[in-house]
Amino acid sequence: SAASNYLWPSANNYGQLIAQIPFVRMVAVTGALAVNNVDHGDDIDYLIVTEPGRLWLCRSLVILLVKLAERRGELLCPNYFLSESALALTEQDLFTAHELLQMVPITGSEIYKKMLLLNSWAARFLPNAYARMSDSSPSSPGRHPLSTAAETVIRTRPGNWFEKWEMDRKIAKFGRQGATRLPEEQAGTPEAANLVEVSFSPDRCKGHFNHHGSRALRAYDTQLKYLAKES
Repeated sequence: SAASNYLWPSANNYGQLIAQIPFVRMVAVTGALAVNNVDHGDDIDYLIVTEPGRLWLCRSLVILLVKLAERRGELLCPNYFLSESALALTEQDLFTAHELLQMVPITGSEIYKKMLLLNSWAARFLPNAYARMSDSSPSSPGRHPLSTAAETVIRTRPGNWFEKWEMDRKIAKFGRQGATRLPEEQAGTPEAANLVEVSFSPDRCKGHFNHHGSRALRAYDTQLKYLAKES
């Protein structure tokens, strides 16, 4: 779409900037833009992989960039952070497989390949897409020396303290915003009810508060039942 073509240069540019933030190991565009299905005014969704033990510190630095971009009228939404030690996704369903295989990595080719390998279950749902993405190889720009130097400085006891402080603070705040799972009567199907869309831990910050995945699985189940009835 025209809106997608307009957003992609910004998505790539900001993705490259995010990749230079200390402790970022992979950046991928997710959501509607990943499948070129956005409208004008939509935001840019990102999944970001970080070094273990620095996810929440890293997230705080990424949010600073988000706020700077917002002042320029650019809407960035880094709503999924994983550490390298949590690349094996806990949910194994059609929606999660679709999200995994439709994402467009901007940086982090080796991490991306490892993520696919650890989630080979996705091939059960979308075998052709899994095979195609496994053969792809996104580029990985070199890290700026300042980024490497900053990591050395922050990878210290004060950095450990800030990581724990920020994690505790944010988990407490996000915990008041929504439960980790939808009740089955709201989700409509067991698969939708079991889809964790809001989850926070030392290695994971998943803030899909709109529960789009549960709604998508519910709509898919409804369509299957309709087709079965019509056949």
